[in-house]
This record gives sequence, structure tokens and C-alpha cells, in this order.
Amino acid sequence: MLWVILLLGAAGMAGGYAAERAIIPKLQYRPGTPNEVVETCRQAAIAAASTHASEMGAQVTRVDATSAGEIRRTRSGLRAPVEVGIVYSRLGGREARQGIIECRVDRRGQATIADLAAAAR
Repeated sequence: MLWVILLLGAAGMAGGYAAERAIIPKLQYRPGTPNEVVETCRQAAIAAASTHASEMGAQVTRVDATSAGEIRRTRSGLRAPVEVGIVYSRLGGREARQGIIECRVDRRGQATIADLAAAAR
């Protein structure tokens, strides 16, 4: 009987530990977009994710980004494919979202990303 109680207690502690481990999005690097542009786009993604998180009653825990292919030059600046992984934290636990975005960087170095959620409404 004592062994059963100890075993259940240990299993509960191990499960609690596993639930608290960090969620890290697994991004796939594809060469073509310079690190400086990726970081500029990451900062724009952080701003957008923070706004979205506050609307959901959550917090942004982590934002990762990497090059997702070749950058393109346009008349107004640059268009860069960037894969972004965002981890949100709220009362029910953590939630990870990731995908490839098109980041637009103008001649002044300001980055914008498409608000696909608003466009879908």
C-alpha cells in the first residue's frame, strides 16, 4: 500500500514537472533573409502578438523567428518570408502558435506584418 502511494506521488510530481517545461516552437530555417531583417520582423511580431494577447487575456511568453526563404526587393522596400513561433500563457496553460508570415520592411526600416485575423473577419 505504501508503495502505491509513493508511486502515485512520484508520478504526479513527474507529470507536474512535464507540464511546467517550456514550450519551444520548432522553426525550420530556410536561407535567404538576413538576420537583421528577421530581428526587425520579430519585433513587429512581438508588438502584434502582445496586442492579440491582451485581447485574449493572456501574456506573450516567447517569440522566436527565423528566415523562411529568399527576401524580395520592391519599390517600397523589402518583403521577407519569416517563420515565427509565439507562446502565449494564460490561466488554462500555455499555447504555441507558429507559421510563416510575409514581413514588409519599408525604406525607413519599419516592419509591418499582415493582420490575417482581421482580414478573415
